[in-house]
Amino acid sequence: MDTRQLAEQFIEALHTLEDGSAEDTGALVEMYADDARIINAALKLAGQERHGRDGAAQFWREYRGTFGKARSEFFQVSSNDESAGLFWTTKGTDNEDKPLEYDGVTLLVFNQAGKITLFRGYYDTRELSRQVESPQR
Repeated sequence: MDTRQLAEQFIEALHTLEDGSAEDTGALVEMYADDARIINAALKLAGQERHGRDGAAQFWREYRGTFGKARSEFFQVSSNDESAGLFWTTKGTDNEDKPLEYDGVTLLVFNQAGKITLFRGYYDTRELSRQVESPQR
């Protein structure tokens, strides 16, 4: 399993979603294991997380619905035998066409089959909350 290649596939699938609509989650969802855990800063603050492929689909639909336009640029990808760390900046607009920009880090942990078993997104929720009403990342 080449986690660097899996991370690149994740980035490509995310860009497909960002370039499309909230219904374009298929490629991302296929990357998740049935028992995956999805957690980010906003979900953690709410005492929640998403689970499995259904949870991944919900998470990514909510993410895409938060923005009018969004594009994540990955300036560093680090990987080891079972995980990858993605360092990024997302720029775009909210649903009222106001500009937004925020930075973060995503941890992807993969199982032996190359499926994501843990997605953890880290970012400053206050920074994004000032820019959009419903942060999801």
